[in-house]
Amino acid sequence: MAFTVSADRQAQADLHRRLRKLARVFDLPALRQQALGAPEVVAYYENCHDAYRKYHSAEGAVHMALNDGDRFDPDGFYGQLRRLEREWPQPPAAVLELAFGQGFNLAWLARRHPACRFDGIDFTPAHVAIARERIARLRLSNVTLTEGDYHQLPYADASFDEVFCIESMCHAADLPQALAEAARVLRPGGCLTLFDGYLPRPPRDLQPDEALAVELVAKGMAIEGLQVEADVLAAALGAGFTPARVVGLDAQVMPSLRRL
Repeated sequence: MAFTVSADRQAQADLHRRLRKLARVFDLPALRQQALGAPEVVAYYENCHDAYRKYHSAEGAVHMALNDGDRFDPDGFYGQLRRLEREWPQPPAAVLELAFGQGFNLAWLARRHPACRFDGIDFTPAHVAIARERIARLRLSNVTLTEGDYHQLPYADASFDEVFCIESMCHAADLPQALAEAARVLRPGGCLTLFDGYLPRPPRDLQPDEALAVELVAKGMAIEGLQVEADVLAAALGAGFTPARVVGLDAQVMPSLRRL
């Protein structure tokens, strides 16, 4: 999905009003100066675990749902996975998920593809514990979970046919390094699939209020700064990938955003 901005004067006036309200409650300069590294990202997900379960997905999805139309449907939490499956001419032999969260994605895929080997890596200890309990409860023998960092993958070269990451590459402290590691562990002809939120243009090209709002949205999700689509594509090319398709999912994400 992409984060878009509006040229509508009324929308800009409304944004200015909302930012002024925020400034009366929060120290915005201090928030903007806050550094967000790996410890802060881990703390964010551990502190927000109960909120995600209560207000987002009781089943443990930690990503946005994809819905057609204007109404939210929790079935949309499987939207990314269904898109992933549609790209497989046949089920791959080995799949890796980067930043698997609470294990929602791997559990669903592993049950549907018992002949496939699934691996996952995540650096939030609470996520790893929750996901391991889920996999054990479902008695899935084709899933292996690892606590670790996707900047330094503990897998041999050319180990996987598919690597995917859903709304977590945004936390990359070194995007070229993370993409290089994904390329290293993929077999020739393998595929990397990313679902995430990207800016259509850099913050410097936005109006001041828009740039501030984008920055605060990122900080609120423990992201140092939202990635720009063109920068991600350039980093992917630098890592040796040939981008095959860029699909905008803005409309499908909106029902989930409005619900939140």
